[in-house]
Amino acid sequence: MAQIRRDDSDRFFDYDIHVPSRTLFVGGEVEEPMAELLLKGMHLLVAADSEKPIKIIMNSPGGDEYHGLAIYDAIATCPAHVTVSAFGHCMSMGSWIMQAADERILSPRCTMMIHYGSWAVDDSVRGVRACVKEMERINLLMEESYLRRMKMTDPAFPLRKLRRMLDDDTYLTAEAAVELGLADKVLEE
Repeated sequence: MAQIRRDDSDRFFDYDIHVPSRTLFVGGEVEEPMAELLLKGMHLLVAADSEKPIKIIMNSPGGDEYHGLAIYDAIATCPAHVTVSAFGHCMSMGSWIMQAADERILSPRCTMMIHYGSWAVDDSVRGVRACVKEMERINLLMEESYLRRMKMTDPAFPLRKLRRMLDDDTYLTAEAAVELGLADKVLEE
C-alpha cells in the first residue's frame, strides 16, 4: 500500500482532495476541470487503498453530459464504496452523477432537479440528424440510470412517468428525492 506524506495531503487538499479523510469536493458546473479533478482524485485514493470508502461532497447545478458521464463511470466502476453527499443543489447532470454512488445522501435543504439535457444543434440537416440520434442515445442512458435506482424503491415505477418528469424541469426536495428512490437518505440536523 502506498504511503501518502503530510505535505502531499496539504497540497492535494488545495485542489479539493482531502486525502486523510478520503474526501473529494466537487462544486459548480460539470465540465472538464471538474471531471479531471475527480478522475485524478479517485485514482489517487484508490491507488492508496482500493478497499477504504471514498466520500464525494457535491454542490452542482449540472452541466456537460460527456464530462458528467466520465464522472459517473469513474464512480460506478470504483472498487471502493463511494458515498455522494449533496449540499445546496444537485441538479441536471449532478443528479445523474449521484445515481452512480453506492450511497446517496442529501442535505435537508438540498434541491434535486431532473430533466432531459439540452443541446446546441448544428444548422445542417445532416448535423441535426446526427445530434438527434446522439441525444436519444444519451436520454436512454439517463432513463436507465434513474429508473434502475427508482425501481429499487418502487419496482412498479413506470418508465412513462419518469419520461414525463424528464420532459420538463422536475424539482424535488430532499425528502421527495428519497421517496422516489433518487437518494438514499436525508442528513439529520
